[in-house]
Amino acid sequence: MKPAVYMPVDISREHLLASVASLAQSFDELEIHAVCADYSAPFALPLDVNGGVHAAFFPGSSIGNFDPDEGRQLLERIGILLGAGGKLLIGVDLIKDASMLNAAYNDTRGITADFNTNLLRRINRELNANFNLEAFRHEAYYNSVEQRIEMHLVSVADQQVSLAGKRFSFREGESIHTENSYKYSIEGFHALAGEAGYEAKWVWTDPDDLFSVHCLRFVGSNPELFGAVWRTGRVALRRTKAR
Repeated sequence: MKPAVYMPVDISREHLLASVASLAQSFDELEIHAVCADYSAPFALPLDVNGGVHAAFFPGSSIGNFDPDEGRQLLERIGILLGAGGKLLIGVDLIKDASMLNAAYNDTRGITADFNTNLLRRINRELNANFNLEAFRHEAYYNSVEQRIEMHLVSVADQQVSLAGKRFSFREGESIHTENSYKYSIEGFHALAGEAGYEAKWVWTDPDDLFSVHCLRFVGSNPELFGAVWRTGRVALRRTKAR
């Protein structure tokens, strides 16, 4: 690929500028316009690029942190930025055995627990709260009905917390629901993408079908036309790396 313009979007200004500076050194022929924005809300790109095919890349599996309705809205916003015929390459975590998911989000090294508990640490620092981090424990489990991992911080005792001049009471066993991570089947994600106005073109998976990367083409929001039938070419990485 030889893109004419690259417009990375991230909410973290320092991280974004550092990444852009590194990219500019490696690709001095590439025109880069950094966009510091919250992509969970509508935003505008700094440059109107006419002609050529527009493409967006949404790596990882962050789409799973949005509930399906929010995810559809995000996909629609990306589609509007791409325009008709634009392509979206997006990573999606697949539904898998619950024991595997539960083990991943309750890892023995406690990395996910630290990530979850850090929310309280930041609230203490930035909102002048007094959460006792030792008084909450990390808990994550797969909710098979909603097809999502739920992350909670569970109070280990009856307690009160001060936050922004107000006091909040927690009973022992009461939890703060901090995050969701939705998992999709390939067909389920294609149905969601169809509601947002995309045609599924290709999907790649790892050899164990644990994760997927999708190439979608934006054709405009029209659920009646694109919500039922999908023309999907599926290429597993274990069979070929050429596609």
